[in-house]
This record gives sequence, C-alpha cells and structure tokens, in this order.
Amino acid sequence: MASEPGRLRSLEANAPNLFLVGAALYAVFVASEILATYTGTSLPQAELFASVATVLVPLGLLGLYSVLAERRPYLSRAAAVLVVIAAVCWSIVVVGAGILEPTGVLTGPPGPLVLTPFVGMATLYLGYALFGISALLADVHPKAVGVLLLVAAVSVPLVRIVLTGLPSFVANVVNLAAYLGIGIVLLNTDVPTDGVETPTDPTA
Repeated sequence: MASEPGRLRSLEANAPNLFLVGAALYAVFVASEILATYTGTSLPQAELFASVATVLVPLGLLGLYSVLAERRPYLSRAAAVLVVIAAVCWSIVVVGAGILEPTGVLTGPPGPLVLTPFVGMATLYLGYALFGISALLADVHPKAVGVLLLVAAVSVPLVRIVLTGLPSFVANVVNLAAYLGIGIVLLNTDVPTDGVETPTDPTA
C-alpha cells in the first residue's frame, strides 16, 4: 500500500493533469449553462460532469500541498483539510446522482445528504482562498497560480451575491478559465520538490 508521502508525491506529479481534465469536464457544464440561458435546452448529465470536475480539482490542489507546507504549514494544512472535505462531498454527489439514483438504489428523500453540495461548495471556495494565499506567500509556484485560485474563490460569491445582474454562468466561465490557467501554468513550470528552504519562523 502506498504511503501518505508517496500518494502526495503522485498527486503532485499529476496536479497539472488533474486541473486540465477537471477543466475539460467543467467546460461541458459551462456549455450546458450557456445553452440553457440562451436556448432553454441543456446537455444531459451536465451537472454530473461538474461534480466530477470538483473532485479532480481538489485532488490537484492537494498536489500543491507538499511544497507549500514546507513554507506555510498552518495555512496549507487548513487549506488541505477544507479541500479534502470538498472532495469527499462531491464524491458523494457523484456516486449518489451518477450511480445510486439512476439504478434506483436511492428512491426516498435525500435527508441530510441534501446538504452535501452546499458543504462541498463552501469548503471548496474557502480551500481555494487559503491555497491561493499560501501559494502567494510561499513564493514557490508562479504568482499566477495563487492569483487564479483567489479569483476562483471569489467568482461565484461575487456574481451570485454582489453582481446579481450578470448571468449565473459568468462565474462558472471565470472558474473554468482559472482551472485551465492553473493547469497550463503548472504544466510549464518546474517546481522544486526537495530542498525547499523553509523560513525559520513561518507566520502562516
């Protein structure tokens, strides 16, 4: 069985691919939202694509954890806990909506599980924010990674609470661009995995 450091190293090596595949799946959901807004029709199972994407993206974020934790241990650990919770929540959504409901296993009221997407959403965006701050403070990855994570953290709350006149899909387009941008940046960046200098007195 692979050790925890081994699993994290595997996620670290595959982080760009996790973001890019997540972006590709999320693009299906975004396209469906745009179609629904302007034509009244949507793509089948589009929300399931989004749910799978929001499992892959947190896994990609966990791939950044090892390096960030060496410089910003407290922020990185808090961020990792949040995105793990988010990944678990969205995995439950994928299994429930994609497998159990279509096969008739889940036929009654969802009960407490109805809260799973809300918990997954809240922890995901908080995780984005903390990982973004960690990335900017640690100065190991390109600054664009931290900035794009912060953009993803605020896009949905901003559009749905403040900029309510905009179509709801705008926030998802912004998130899609952020996922794609992070994946491309990481794919083209060599990040040191050993010997990262750790501050003698990390403050975050």
